[in-house]
This record gives sequence, C-alpha cells and structure tokens, in this order.
Amino acid sequence: MSRKILSSLILLGFFTATITVQAAPRKGKAAPKAPAPAKVEPATAAPAAAETLDAKKHGLSEELVESLNRKRMLNDKDFEKKKTGGFFTGLPLINSDPNTGLGYGARVFYFYNGQKDDPLFRRTPYRTQLYAQFFQTTLGYQYHEINLDAPYIGNSLYRLRTALVFEKNTWANYYGSGSRSMNALGHDFSGGAKTYDKYVDYNNELRKVDGNKFTNSAYNHYSYERPALVAMIERDLFGGIVRPQFGVQVSKYNINDLMNREVQADKTTLADGTVTADKGINNQTLLTQYNQAGLINGYNGGFHNVLRAGFAIDTRDYEPNPNKGQMFEAIVDVSNKGYGSEFNFARYTVAEKFFISPFEKLVDLVIAGRAAYTQAVGDVPFYTLNQFSSTERTYQSALGGLRSLRGYKENRFVANNIAVANLELRWTMFDFTVLGQHFAPMLIPFFDIGSAFDQPKDISTSTWRYAYGAGLRIAWNQATIIMVDYAMSKEDTNMFINFSHIF
Repeated sequence: MSRKILSSLILLGFFTATITVQAAPRKGKAAPKAPAPAKVEPATAAPAAAETLDAKKHGLSEELVESLNRKRMLNDKDFEKKKTGGFFTGLPLINSDPNTGLGYGARVFYFYNGQKDDPLFRRTPYRTQLYAQFFQTTLGYQYHEINLDAPYIGNSLYRLRTALVFEKNTWANYYGSGSRSMNALGHDFSGGAKTYDKYVDYNNELRKVDGNKFTNSAYNHYSYERPALVAMIERDLFGGIVRPQFGVQVSKYNINDLMNREVQADKTTLADGTVTADKGINNQTLLTQYNQAGLINGYNGGFHNVLRAGFAIDTRDYEPNPNKGQMFEAIVDVSNKGYGSEFNFARYTVAEKFFISPFEKLVDLVIAGRAAYTQAVGDVPFYTLNQFSSTERTYQSALGGLRSLRGYKENRFVANNIAVANLELRWTMFDFTVLGQHFAPMLIPFFDIGSAFDQPKDISTSTWRYAYGAGLRIAWNQATIIMVDYAMSKEDTNMFINFSHIF
C-alpha cells in the first residue's frame, strides 16, 4: 500500500472517530426531556444515581464510569437474555478431509459476565473469556490453543488478549504466490500445460499413481509446524469508541517440502490392468518449483516475530453478535531481524465492518458487511502472505477458506496485496431456552468477493473471484456462536463447522 493511500485511510479513520466521539453523549450535558414511560424497569433504565452506587459497589473508578457513559449498550431484549455469573459452553469438533483424514477434538469456553447491576454488564460482551481447544486428525494435522480475552481487566480501561498456539499442518495448501495464483488450476507435468475449471477434476488427476509408484498428490501442498505466542494490549478511549492497540507475536515456522515423500493417493488402474496402491512417492511440488525459480522467500522457515501497532473505531452494540454499529481498523505489523525474526517486512491492513438492523421492531434481521485490504512490503516469507490482520484476531488462509472467500480452498489466492469483501444477511428465526441455556438459531445467506495482486495499482485490472452460499449459526448464551456454512464457487464447494461469525 502506498504511503499516500495509507495516510489517507488513517486520516479518514481519525476523522470518523472525531465525528463519532462528538456525537456520543457527554457527562453533564442534558438531553431533551422525554415523556415518562408507563413502566420503567430498574435493571434496564437505572437512574444515574443508582448506577453510580452500583459502580462503587463493584469497584469501578470515576474514570471508568465516565468512559462507560459514551459506550453503546445492549438493547433491552438482549440485556434480559444475557446470563449472569460464570458458565461453560463447548462443542465437539469433527471434520473429514481425504488428505488430512478424520478430524476430532473439542473446544471448551468459560465465560464470566458478572451481575446485571454492574454497569459493565450491559456494555461488555463478557468480563472474561477463556477457551481451550484440542484438535487433530488421523493423518497428522493438529491445532491446539489456549486463549484469554479480558476486557476492562482489573476494572481498568485496558483489555488483554493472549493466545498460546501449536499448529502442525501436514497438508498445507500452496497454489502459488502473486497475481499468478489467480490463474485457473493447472499443471505442466508432461510437456503440455493443462488447466481445470473444477477443483475435484484437478485433484483427481493429481492423486493418480503411475506404474513406478510416483504421484503428484502433494503438488499443491507442504508441511509445517508452528508454535506461537500472542499478546495484545488495548486501552479504551471515549468509552471504547476508539481503541489503540499494541502487541507482539512470537512464532517459528518449521517448513518441510513433500517432494520425494510417501503421500496418500488414489488407487489407479493402469493401461495393463494393474491397480496401484493408495500411496505413492510425490514428484516435484509447486513450492519446489517456485523456490528454484527464486520467486519466494522462506522456503526453509524460521522465526516470525512481529510487533503491532493499530487502532479501532468501534461502535458495535455487542461484539460476538452485533445488531448495529460499525468498526474501522488500521493496523501495522512489523517483522525485523533486530528482534529475532527471519525476515524484514511490514504488513499494513485497513478494514471496515458494518452492522445494520433495518426493521428492528418487525424482525431480527442484521445486514452485516466487511471490506478489508492488506499489503505486505519487504522480504515477505511465502508462509505469511496468506494473512491479514485485525485487532480481534489474525485471519489466515486468505484468500480462500473459512474466514475470507469461502467457496475456494484455503490459500487458493495469495499475493502481497489482498482485497476481500463479505456481505451477510443474519436472520435470527426464533430463540428458546433449554436447561437454563439460551439458544438463537440464525439463517445466513452470504456473498464473498476478493482478489490477490502484486501492486496496489493493479487493483483496477486484477481478476476478482466470488463465492456465495448459506449458513446456519446458533448463538449459545449470546457469546458463543456455532457456525455451519456451505459455500459454492465456479471452481469448488466447501462446508465449514466452527465457532464465531467470520467477522
């Protein structure tokens, strides 16, 4: 991203913040007197004096209370449904993939919300969220994580986000880097280039085994291990409308090419009637070809240590499942050899998310959208080109996969510049309570579009891919979102089972 573009976007963000802050209610400024309602619930419309007493009861400082006066609150309906105290939620994790095998595991959440008379109760998604995940597959993929998120930690204006991760991916996708990755699927194994419109046809061709027990099954794959530690600290300004963030990520990538490795393949009937085994020795991979041509950095892996600085302008009413509001983000991530990283590079990311409830009194329908743009400059290793940042998480596997362009495989399109936009209609059909647990199923049609290109100036001439589909989400005690999405594109179809909205 050019410095002029980045500067303009950051100035736009600060301008938005100024307008938002000026529009926010200020302590001591009287609002127009409205007619007294027929009935006022103390829990949802407590007088200022009562809230001040509640703040003192729960140990909130005057500075924190002053900040909270500007913060958007849950509506009455969601306030009444929100659980008090602490509670657990969780779900078994199950999936199946012909390359990584049968996946199994679990993610368990612990939430602490506090009490309804705490002024923070109506203004935070939770006081503490802690979750632990164990997940692995029969063919070696692993993803284990412990994650802590603590808004207003210790009744302060600070928020702590931390994560400890171990990932082992025995079948990571690699379809090339740069604008070339936007081309149709194809190969040139026998002196004649061939392309495929459908991923299934392409994959079936790759997984064949010849009479010498060789295959191209892993042509678009490699293996890596990645331990990582992430710690981010934020401070609320103006009731959380503006949140600067600083943090660090320390990780190490151990990369293994799958060339000359025995890999899973398909049984193949040869011309003489011989049926091959369901394993073969892999030929040269696309990663090998890119490395030999000098087109990538990071073939041998290394430390990936990143310092982050960014800010968010956030007016959402409820983070895990917003009904209204918006969120603008601008983030700079810097990797440098001076603090142990393998390569010197920087990533700039800007994103805007919006949430609108157009018929709030008639139906629980939310129009949700996101547009994000990221640029990486410098000696960027290939294994981090697939990332774009957020103050809430680092999205990986873009473009393609669960969190970006859902109708394509993970990492299908990767370049120094990535743009993505998503639009969803989130319709909460009904809600119910079972054994003290509150559930609200949502039907969500969606549309995704994105592109990967080499230079910012290429955005107007680049190729754009799109995907569409529908999902079922279940809000469990409001803060846990269980998701099942089915996505389609001209090239592929995918189904995802996971947690949380994609944005």
